[in-house]
Amino acid sequence: MTATSTATELDASELADHLARIEEKGFTIVELSDDDLVYGLRDTIRRLEDELGVVPRGTMAEGVATKRMYNLLARDTIFAEMPVHRRVLPIVEALLDPGCLLSGMTAIDIGPGEQPQPLHGDDIVMSSHLQRPHAPMMVTSMWALTDFTEANGGTRFVPGSHRWPWSPHQSDAPRDYDEQALEMPAGSVMVFHGSLWHGGGPNSTVDEWRCGVNVQYCPGFVRQQQNPYFSIPPDVASTFDDRLLELLGYRLYKGIMGHVDGRSPGEVVFGERFAETAYRDAESRRFDPNP
Repeated sequence: MTATSTATELDASELADHLARIEEKGFTIVELSDDDLVYGLRDTIRRLEDELGVVPRGTMAEGVATKRMYNLLARDTIFAEMPVHRRVLPIVEALLDPGCLLSGMTAIDIGPGEQPQPLHGDDIVMSSHLQRPHAPMMVTSMWALTDFTEANGGTRFVPGSHRWPWSPHQSDAPRDYDEQALEMPAGSVMVFHGSLWHGGGPNSTVDEWRCGVNVQYCPGFVRQQQNPYFSIPPDVASTFDDRLLELLGYRLYKGIMGHVDGRSPGEVVFGERFAETAYRDAESRRFDPNP
């Protein structure tokens, strides 16, 4: 299935407003105005859940009444629209840099009876090695493909917690805080700093499923959560546009990192289309890896 984004790009004023909200509160809400894409994504996920026999995985993190699907880019062409969306990616690039990577994409369909997911930061692995607060090591965009409400499992979050010196699991972390439920209509996207305390909400409805997709990004020097090189077949990846392939890591980061015997991963897989030589090409462009 294919769907082409019709959304307008963010202008400079909108981008500045989103970045200011993330700086203060740890998150912002983007309205896509892209109904065909949103409903196409929702219908594709529901179709794939049936075709693949997706069932809850039964872990604390993944839920006992939640259907999750990973490796979405390999499953249908419609998902390629999400990581490069013109109303979301500019915010991510401003928080990280244009050399950022797509860390993972996960469809999350929270069903009736689900319990709250433990609060966490998406940068939990990095935060164990860095002193909080720190620059974003993960930026997450949560796409609402159905309405998110407090009753159906709208994400729980703690505004401003990205600036705290604690992770939720630490013994000295505060236990008295302003936990809120994310309520937003289908076609909205919550973009948030990876250190923001959050978790999937409980679903107390009888028959309502809350469907969203978690699209996560990380700096170009950080290992991706979901490995695209082995999970996405080369013949499928070759159909992606260049920007998406860059987000997947087929370019060199800052002209140096990720090379294969001096060549970019993209050159190894796709040939001349992504030809790039470590150090030499960076030097020829007078690129400073330490700006």
